[in-house]
Amino acid sequence: MDKINEMAEGITVIEAPERKTRDEIMGKLKRPAVSAADADYQGKKTKPNEPDDRAHSKCVVHPATSSHKCGPSPGAPAEHQPFFNRLYKAVAWKLVSAGGFGPNLEHFEILRSCVESCKASLTCVFVPLKDIPDLPAGRTQREGQVCELRCCTVYMGTGYGRDESAARAMASKEALKVFQGQKVTVKISRRRFRGRDVDDLVLLDEQSRSQAFPPALSCPFQEDE
Repeated sequence: MDKINEMAEGITVIEAPERKTRDEIMGKLKRPAVSAADADYQGKKTKPNEPDDRAHSKCVVHPATSSHKCGPSPGAPAEHQPFFNRLYKAVAWKLVSAGGFGPNLEHFEILRSCVESCKASLTCVFVPLKDIPDLPAGRTQREGQVCELRCCTVYMGTGYGRDESAARAMASKEALKVFQGQKVTVKISRRRFRGRDVDDLVLLDEQSRSQAFPPALSCPFQEDE
């Protein structure tokens, strides 16, 4: 201590250092206090199941009682019309090269090749004639097959025959008849399906006549039962 006092002789202390405990020194590292409002918001952010009131996004929830409407949408005919306009031109050229529409043509092959040239395919549905409850009143024959043709879900024609090949050929012939007018049109029409009336997309010509469609063998707009 004598040595220290000797060395400190002549030194004037202007401001002595402040002595602090360890807890006071460590207290400087603590986070600053936040306001009550900010603390409440921070608390909400830590709860993942609670929505943030400051968010602006919305989620619309439909009632559980709302029913799903089966059937084509109102805009479906307009969506399909451009394709069938192209198909109409393809069929017209094919029939011209074949010498015109007639009973001796390979109706299915003509229709199939035209549909494939438009980058699509035909759908054939076969049902035994005896299994159809809604046959026209004048038809008493119960043997054979019934064929329904569709393309892009649009109904094109129905045919009856002794077997699937004959029924398909007759359905194709009926479908090609629609292309004999000036143009074809896709419309929503009512058809009988499984004992009830449903909306279906059908291909029609522009001739004004009563539209009596055969019962539908399939309906792509109905939910499976």
